[in-house]
Amino acid sequence: MPIRRGSVNLARFRLEGDLPKDVKRWLQKGLAKAAFEPIDPKSDDERAAGFVELEQNDKTEFAAGNLFHGLHALFGWRVDRLKVPTNAMRAGMLEWGQAFEQKNGRPPGRRERAEQKETLKKALRAKQGPVTKVFEVSVDLTSRDVFVWATSRTVVEEAQGSLESVLEVKLIPRVPAAFLSPGVIDSLLPTKELFPEAP
Repeated sequence: MPIRRGSVNLARFRLEGDLPKDVKRWLQKGLAKAAFEPIDPKSDDERAAGFVELEQNDKTEFAAGNLFHGLHALFGWRVDRLKVPTNAMRAGMLEWGQAFEQKNGRPPGRRERAEQKETLKKALRAKQGPVTKVFEVSVDLTSRDVFVWATSRTVVEEAQGSLESVLEVKLIPRVPAAFLSPGVIDSLLPTKELFPEAP
């Protein structure tokens, strides 16, 4: 767990907006709105994402004892991917194509190949479990700092957008440049002494 190991791979935000008096209940209700729902193997979905409890990433009850640790809320952003490996599809189609040709004395047609590909894809999806990744999220209830413990921009933006939507707040990125005034940033540009003009 990055939070407990002290990892520095994170994105930092600040909650902006009016918060209710009962912040804990508000946070529990908000997370439940975007709780993780597993992928249905019978569907065509290849990806599912949502909030889960940190310690048990298959639970989405967000009980106070599991969610709050002192003045912090700790939970996870879970992403499941269920994709049939290309090499398994290729091997299955090759085997089927050879059997079809031996049985029928001709190679399969385009429509037959398409039908078999869909059947094989469904069969392989039913056998294969999803690949799961859980990214920790922490909310400091006093300072309003929000940390998403991930380096993937897609994951960070997705978790940020979901939090903003369900909590009805704005998450302002807290990067070093956000703490400086525009004049200070301009003064940090390279100087002529550092990059003299070529003769």
